[in-house]
Amino acid sequence: MAPEVEVFETSDGSMTLVDVARGVHYRSRHGAVQESRHVFVEGSGLVGRAGTWRVLELGFGAAVNLVETVRAFRESEAATRLVYHTVDWRPVGPEALTFHEGEGGELARAAAAAAQGRAGEAVRVMSDDGCIEVVLHAMAWEEVRLGEEERVDAVYHDPFAKEVNPEAWTMASFAWSLASAAPHGRLATYSAATAVRKAMEEAGWMVWRAKGPGRKREMTVATRSDEPLELPGSKRWGQG
Repeated sequence: MAPEVEVFETSDGSMTLVDVARGVHYRSRHGAVQESRHVFVEGSGLVGRAGTWRVLELGFGAAVNLVETVRAFRESEAATRLVYHTVDWRPVGPEALTFHEGEGGELARAAAAAAQGRAGEAVRVMSDDGCIEVVLHAMAWEEVRLGEEERVDAVYHDPFAKEVNPEAWTMASFAWSLASAAPHGRLATYSAATAVRKAMEEAGWMVWRAKGPGRKREMTVATRSDEPLELPGSKRWGQG
């Protein structure tokens, strides 16, 4: 059953959702789109890539990341295809996503509609021109395994916070995403917690600090290689 949610307007005028039962917001109250673009779309390095963009997202949530990634993909002159895997064991229904406009909103609602009543399955929707493929895995992250040819460029680590969803912030969860990342793959998350960064490092990621969105001082980016990041304020975590 889909969670009961309400639409919430954030400080930058963009919308997100609130889980009514748990009282938690799906995106930052200070700016849903601002956080999504800064942390995930830009923090993952996708916007600078040519060719196919491959994404693995943990936490479909209010679909803000999907919508903003679709927008960035269409704005890119170098990107040619977007394959977007998103994992949510209990995705919202399409009626909760009516606040999204444009192609990204249409794809988000189509994926949410296709997933209704199909717990434990992966559903696929395509853009009209076939350039965008969205795969919504309506299951726990432990059940999702991407093939060797599906290794991703970007991991959006975006579940609810550790206080609400602790199992999604363990070494095991970061080892799972590392196994799905290409050699150049990068993970981005809004969390800057020391325990989270330690879990990433223990899983095999190389962990970096970077400037956070808006008033948030820091976010976290993790890579498979030790090459310096181009992000503002980036610095290897634990090295001064």
